[in-house]
Amino acid sequence: MQRYLLSLLLFLFCAAVFPARATHIVGGEFELQHISGYNYKLSLNLYFDVVNGSVGARDGYVSVNFFSKTTNRNVGRLTLNLASSARVPYTNIDCTVGELVTDKIIYNANVYLDPGIFNEPGGYYITWERCCRNRTINNIVRPEDAAQVFYMEMPPVVKNGLFFQNSSPILFPPLSDYACVGEMFYFEFNGTDPDGDSLVYDMVTPLNGYTNANLPAYYDLNTTPPVYFNNPMPSPYPTIAWQAGYNTTNQIPGTPAINIEANSGMLTMRPAQKGLYVFGVRVQEYRDGVKLGEVRRDFQVLVLDCPRNQTPNVVVQQQGQRSLYKEGQVLHISASDTERCLNIKFTDPDLSEYVELRARPINFPASSYTFSGTTKGIINQGTTQDTLSATVCFAECFNTEGKVYQMEFIAKDDGCSLPRQDTVRVSFVIDPLPDAPPAVSLSTNRRVFEVEQGDVLSFDVLGIDPDKDEVFLTAEGVDFDLGSQQISFTPGSGIGQVSSPFSWEINCETLKKESYTLDFVVRSSVCEQELIRKETIEVRPKSNNNQPILTSDQQESTIELEVGQPFTANLLGRDIDLDMLALSASVEGYTLEQFGMLFTSTGGAGTADGVFTFTPTCEAFRNNNLRVKFILNEDACDASPDKELTLEFVIKAPNTPPTLTSDQTAAVYSLKLNDVFEANLDGLDLDLNNLVLSAEGDGFNLADYGMQFTATGGTGEAKGKFTWVANCPAALQEVVRVNFILQEDACDPNPQRLTMEFRVEAPKIGDYVPPNIFTPNGDGKNDFFYIPNLPPEFCTATSDCLIISCISQLSAG
Repeated sequence: MQRYLLSLLLFLFCAAVFPARATHIVGGEFELQHISGYNYKLSLNLYFDVVNGSVGARDGYVSVNFFSKTTNRNVGRLTLNLASSARVPYTNIDCTVGELVTDKIIYNANVYLDPGIFNEPGGYYITWERCCRNRTINNIVRPEDAAQVFYMEMPPVVKNGLFFQNSSPILFPPLSDYACVGEMFYFEFNGTDPDGDSLVYDMVTPLNGYTNANLPAYYDLNTTPPVYFNNPMPSPYPTIAWQAGYNTTNQIPGTPAINIEANSGMLTMRPAQKGLYVFGVRVQEYRDGVKLGEVRRDFQVLVLDCPRNQTPNVVVQQQGQRSLYKEGQVLHISASDTERCLNIKFTDPDLSEYVELRARPINFPASSYTFSGTTKGIINQGTTQDTLSATVCFAECFNTEGKVYQMEFIAKDDGCSLPRQDTVRVSFVIDPLPDAPPAVSLSTNRRVFEVEQGDVLSFDVLGIDPDKDEVFLTAEGVDFDLGSQQISFTPGSGIGQVSSPFSWEINCETLKKESYTLDFVVRSSVCEQELIRKETIEVRPKSNNNQPILTSDQQESTIELEVGQPFTANLLGRDIDLDMLALSASVEGYTLEQFGMLFTSTGGAGTADGVFTFTPTCEAFRNNNLRVKFILNEDACDASPDKELTLEFVIKAPNTPPTLTSDQTAAVYSLKLNDVFEANLDGLDLDLNNLVLSAEGDGFNLADYGMQFTATGGTGEAKGKFTWVANCPAALQEVVRVNFILQEDACDPNPQRLTMEFRVEAPKIGDYVPPNIFTPNGDGKNDFFYIPNLPPEFCTATSDCLIISCISQLSAG
């Protein structure tokens, strides 16, 4: 009883949510189109059976789901709103039947595919499940309970860290025509890809999914946004159940059964019996051999018993030939054929039948021919006009480049249910028009010209074409600009022939290069194919210039000088061509003025003179081995390289070292505390350089030890006096050294040094023995106590300390 009540409640709930059992789905598919960045437009095309479907089954919106292909995890939902609804048109409105009326309903919405979510390499799939299909379908079990899964696969929007753009294929409109028993039925079911990706088609069993007649969708179709009763299911999805005798490869039986061509998407069949049949097609998308995604389209076709529609007939004949073209034959249109055309005749056995003809090139562009004549019309109306004629003529410049090209001529009628057609595929070869290359010639046999300044090179240039095509004549410098030279040549053109004089005046500018290469080029063009021929000449300028000479009155290039020794050199430049000469001088790494060097020169036609003077200074000595370069420049058309002459100066500064003496002959002196020391020092220089005498303590300042030093200096002589009273600070040191330094103002100075060492000895308290008795008896001898000869201090003790020591000794006595 409880189970019965539960079932009843479930039934009432489903009836309230889904008020009508919808048997309406013909088929449909998804489309995902890129807009910008990560923004896309997702559309669902749903095909609705107007005849068998109820109006209440039209959904106001659909809610689709995104799943990961790798994990089948739901990564998002999107509501698509109803955007449009339109009737699917018949190919021929005259063939309309009441049993077949289909609407195309489009749902869409813009969506941002977040790169932080849609980045899995395995990609994603989009689904929407809906029940139910038409109850009148003949090839599946219980079609009124059969659902459909609208399914599409897509790649991630990010690959290898970079944005990856892709749009899904766009399928052509669905077929709206019915098929006839025993008649060949065909339909171009193929699509296009916005990204230019390759598309591959195959037949698949339609998906059924998990919805059913009691649960047509997972959400309440009367609420916005949708309220889900349970979560949509991920892949894999159950497929529809075929009736006995039907399967994936035999969805609509016939000879042949329904099939789709893998590359072209052409759907063909010759059905064996009438009925309404559902079928499934898959389109897979490839880029660089890698699958990106796929789109599935489910659809249905109605098969009827139809009146017989006979096939039209088309024949082809090469213009100028009597026999008709036979398939497998290769027509040959030679260059000598004046007519490059094919005549096409087409007819239809049916009376008053509309027939049209179209030409379709297989492996060459349509721009290569013209299509004229009567390409469509009604024939067999009881008059003599039972055949129509058209002509295809190939462009004069069109040729097949030795390959076999193919072209189809298709005659098509408008019979019911589907127009029938007849096709003739013509194979042909067209030879190119003859075109002999042009030629260029010169009025001289020479191709290498040796020239000098003042020469004029001249001849005529002729360009010809044996076929009398238009020719163009130009001259081109190889690695130089014709405009940089005194060249006169006018490019020209003519029909079959053109000529132009060439002239070149050889001047100074010409002589700057050793060789010039120049091409005379003739061009002709036939059928946008350019033929080029050239004739090349070489021009070699010769120099008639004699090189100038630069000399000096110095016999040696290396010259030794002493500081202060004046030097003069005369430079002479001569040129027998009397070209203008100029002299200049420079010292490597410096300027002449830095060393007191002076160079004056005069120049002119054929001669240039210069005088170089130099008195070395100490600065020059310190930068020994100075190199002075003298440059002779020639102003001529074909000027020789600058002439150079270099003098190298080795500067010397001889110097006799000065002497430093003292009236104190010893180097080491022992002094008592408070001893007075005095030394006189004398400095002498035979070169009479200016002398300076100074003294410095070794590790101390002279004033710290009470030392004094005075000195006078001058040209060749310096005197100094050192005075000192030995004191306690010196006594506390083991040795005290004083350095006396004699410096001279010379380019290569030799300073002298004299060092005196002092050792100072201070008395000790223990060495002093004071008197220890006195006799106060009034005899005038030792009547009073006093300490005679008491030293002032002992460096380590004051006099007060000494007195206390003496009293202590007296007390002890």
